[in-house]
Amino acid sequence: MLPKQTNYSVGIYMRLSRDDERAGESLSIENQRAILTEYVSKQGWTVYDEYIDDGVSGVSFDRPGVQRLLDDAKTGKINLILCKDLSRFGRNYIQVGQFTDYIFPLHNIRFIALADNVDTANSRSAGMDMMPIVNIFNEWHCASTSKKIRAVLEADAKKGKYKSPTASYGYIKSDDEKHTPVIDPEAAAVVRRIFELRAKGIKMSHIAEILNAEKIPSPSEYYYGKIDKPNRKSVTNLWCRTSVRRILKNPIYIGTMAQLRTTTVSYKNHKVIRKNKEDWIVVEQNHEPIISQELWDKVRELDDSVSKGKRDSSGNIALFSGMLYCQDCGYKMKKIWLNRKNGDIGYSCGYRARFGKEFCSTHTIRESDLKALVTADIQSKLRIIIDEDKARRQFLEKKSGVRSSQTAGDTKRKREIEHRLAELDTLTQSVYENMVLGKVPEDVCVKLIEKYQAENKTLQIEADAIQERLDAVNQDEQDVDEFIRRLKKYAGVEMLTREMLLELVEYITVEDVPENRNTPRKIHIYYKFLDKAIPNKHNYLM
Repeated sequence: MLPKQTNYSVGIYMRLSRDDERAGESLSIENQRAILTEYVSKQGWTVYDEYIDDGVSGVSFDRPGVQRLLDDAKTGKINLILCKDLSRFGRNYIQVGQFTDYIFPLHNIRFIALADNVDTANSRSAGMDMMPIVNIFNEWHCASTSKKIRAVLEADAKKGKYKSPTASYGYIKSDDEKHTPVIDPEAAAVVRRIFELRAKGIKMSHIAEILNAEKIPSPSEYYYGKIDKPNRKSVTNLWCRTSVRRILKNPIYIGTMAQLRTTTVSYKNHKVIRKNKEDWIVVEQNHEPIISQELWDKVRELDDSVSKGKRDSSGNIALFSGMLYCQDCGYKMKKIWLNRKNGDIGYSCGYRARFGKEFCSTHTIRESDLKALVTADIQSKLRIIIDEDKARRQFLEKKSGVRSSQTAGDTKRKREIEHRLAELDTLTQSVYENMVLGKVPEDVCVKLIEKYQAENKTLQIEADAIQERLDAVNQDEQDVDEFIRRLKKYAGVEMLTREMLLELVEYITVEDVPENRNTPRKIHIYYKFLDKAIPNKHNYLM
């Protein structure tokens, strides 16, 4: 048994959380200090040191003040820990119990929570008997407070209140009740440029290099420059891929407030985790956008595209980089030099280049030939859309395989089914009412209702199938309209550009050179919104 203490070196522990601040002076550090030092003085003990955690939650024991207190207790510098109440020491009932029941007795440390009448030197007191219940209540209070805070944050987010401590780059926070984001013209111009560069197919890392070369301050550097304070957040103060990506992924720039995108594991575990998109709180048209929805969609489409280009040693992206696939093995084709002196480049099978001729042939094609072919194909489609209605029907039939007469037939049949379903409802109700009035025998009524219900079920299945086909056609119509809209932008354009390819073309497959030179070589162009993807080979679309 450990010897009984007679001389006490006291460690006074005081804690105030942000929630406690609302309680006013009664829980302030000064109030705690006055109560505890007066008690120590009356007992004739000695205060070794004060240990303070100001503005810190009691759920976790990873607090600077409490950690220093525990270190001093374990090394024998103090042998009595004094706090105002158990909740000051901690609100995690398991950890508080571990300290008071095991760790403190092991090191012969006395623990007193004054307001709760808890004193480990007097194990038979009512306060000691109640201590487990008080600890559980303290933790419950913390859990309840956490739920209330989360509920308030969610309600504010749904109202479009901007809760971020600082505004996203490109905006400043207004002084209204919602702290509505207001465009910062200087930074907003940079944001627009980032989106425009990305829409042209330029990689995020290259965008960062461009901004750094032009000595444009990074978002954190810009923010601290505006408030005239040194930037402590960044070591390099430069743009990087991450900072560019953060801007490109943030829907705030189209006027959409997406908040509560992250959360913590629990009120005990503060590890930040990212929520699923469907769990975000999203308010559309919340504030003035910096970029258009069209530009935002264009960047999203580029992110999802299989045609991601690769820069060469000079920092340039070849016209068809990332867009060409070998028709035979499905591997992406890579840029090659056909003649460095005159700048003649081409593309060949990447699988062959990587593993050898046993696995695939070169499929080599000159860029100038491919450029001429694709340009001619785009121009042929531009000629088709001179008669836009005819082009629309032609593109739609190619995309969906459904003729307009089939769609008209489906629409007519759907109306017929809807009319018959309404009739069946009326008949069912009528026969039931006649049975109640005694006009129709019960067995006849049951048979008729079963017949009507069976027909109803069959018709409903047919109606659902028709609606599914009509929905698919409707989506195809929207896709065709979008393709025509994009195609019309390039009417009269003679020069094929990468931006044009990124807008119109999903990918291109290249067949090998035929053994018979008189046989034309097949190049398949798959247009966005217009062509269905080809059956997957092992590397298509990867």
